[in-house]
Amino acid sequence: MCLLTGAPLHAAAPEDFAATLQRADAVKTVDSIEFARLLDHLQEQKDRLSAEQQYHLQYLQGWRHAYAGEYAASIPLLESVVDGSSNPTLQFRAGSTAANVGVLSSQYEGAFLQLNKLLTKLPEVTDKDARLQGMSVAADIYQMVGEYDLSVHYAEQVIKENARGRGVCRGQQLRLDSLCKAKRLKADDPDFQTGVNACLAQGESLPANIIRMTRARVLMREQRLDDAIALLERHYPDIQGTHYPRGISEWESLMAQAYQKRGSGADAQRLAMRAVEHSVKGQFTQPLVPAYRVLYEAAEQRGDLANAIGYLKQSAAADKTYIDDVTARQLAYERVKSNALAAKSQIDALNQEKNLLQLQRELDSKAAETSRLYIALLMLVVVFIALWAYRTKRSQLHFMKLSQVDSLTGIANRPRFIQLAEAVLETARKSQQHVSVVLCDLDHFKSINDLHGHAAGDHVLRQAVLACQAHLRVSDIFGRVGGEEFGIVLPGCGLEDARQRAERLRQALIAVEPQYEGVRCPVSGSFGVTSTEQSGYELRQLLAHADAALYRAKAAGRDRVTPFDGGGVVADKPMVGVNDALRSAGHA
Repeated sequence: MCLLTGAPLHAAAPEDFAATLQRADAVKTVDSIEFARLLDHLQEQKDRLSAEQQYHLQYLQGWRHAYAGEYAASIPLLESVVDGSSNPTLQFRAGSTAANVGVLSSQYEGAFLQLNKLLTKLPEVTDKDARLQGMSVAADIYQMVGEYDLSVHYAEQVIKENARGRGVCRGQQLRLDSLCKAKRLKADDPDFQTGVNACLAQGESLPANIIRMTRARVLMREQRLDDAIALLERHYPDIQGTHYPRGISEWESLMAQAYQKRGSGADAQRLAMRAVEHSVKGQFTQPLVPAYRVLYEAAEQRGDLANAIGYLKQSAAADKTYIDDVTARQLAYERVKSNALAAKSQIDALNQEKNLLQLQRELDSKAAETSRLYIALLMLVVVFIALWAYRTKRSQLHFMKLSQVDSLTGIANRPRFIQLAEAVLETARKSQQHVSVVLCDLDHFKSINDLHGHAAGDHVLRQAVLACQAHLRVSDIFGRVGGEEFGIVLPGCGLEDARQRAERLRQALIAVEPQYEGVRCPVSGSFGVTSTEQSGYELRQLLAHADAALYRAKAAGRDRVTPFDGGGVVADKPMVGVNDALRSAGHA
């Protein structure tokens, strides 16, 4: 949404084209039809534009593609302006937009690197509109990585500087959004109306409606569903009039959720379908997660099992993509931040070394009695460099560990589990030792997420893992292979021994009874067991047979342990995480 910022640049050029460029720049957030018409006209006259005017036109075309959700076409145009234009203000604005588009298109590392460059240049930027845009991008990106205090800081700077009277609108939109996500906001806060009024006074309908959408979320959180629906319905035509696909999809998804919570299934289904229809094509967007969930629940209530299964798969895929996207975003942010700190440390070390060498030259001109000081300082340089190298190595080892461990539960992630399991099976094959594989799926886990939220689901997953770890040996391999699915490799265990150990794990899960914010979230698990006696030493075959047994456990009523019977029965619908593990094992 940082695309909302930006105002006309003042370029030295022939009067007619300069005025047309400024006019297009001024109307791009308030009149999309006029903006498109002006850009088409300028494109036809491109050969008559000066070099800097062509870069200005290229910036506006990149902005236009981004507004339409065409991120792949937008980023090269914006980067070309950053690299080629001689106008520092235009370069800064193009860099700000490129950083925001990078986040929207999940190119997080490039976006965070661009953000660092923008914040470095910000003190030197004097153009008020460019400063508003840069600080807005910073507030938006920091909000996306959970740095809410930093986001609020930059949003308040936008409000304080209030460039061309537009800062209050944009700043309040960003500030209220961050406070909402930090759960530090009430629906009756007067700043909502202050922000809306400021936006409408500038003719900025899109940020005004984003503020209304934020208030609707707070109303829903406060269980004031009728007020939320009334607000969203009243201004639904306004958001449609912006022709902004991402914003329209998010609005419709929020309306669908509100209707679903109120029990209006038909309205919820209708708006969820629209949210899917208006989403950015060919790319995951967050509104798809609740939209598909609403469609799944509506189909299930109608008894339309075929569509319910389809929507459930899409909901699960969207949910998984959302979790993966958040994880990738946080890892990229931490990686860029760590690299920036390492680079700063290296520069500091080089400066320190330079100072020490200068001191060395001064010491060389002194008498022999000062040589001991020179040796001591030289040793200090060596220790400093060794310390810097040690810290760099620790940082590398830390990120290597992150790539092998599931960030939520602390156990092996799917690629690491496959790698360890293959190694154990190869060793067992050579020594003809038995190995068993157990797959576990938490029963009715989706209902915990639906009823109590993802935070409660995450808490249940962590408690379930702790309960299982208490019954596992050091030599056992324990990994998360899907959302609520886990794999266990038991070296030296035959089928019967593995079944008994799985039964103890099942009983341990039942005994957990985790609570989240005072609400009980009981959990149980279904287990499928096989061993090399029945399935051989190929990991893919072991996982397939364990999955078949797991499916039979589910079909038999859940909360039970089922060994593979050796009859070759394979589950009709393998679990999603196991499918991924099977593919990973096949490529290993």
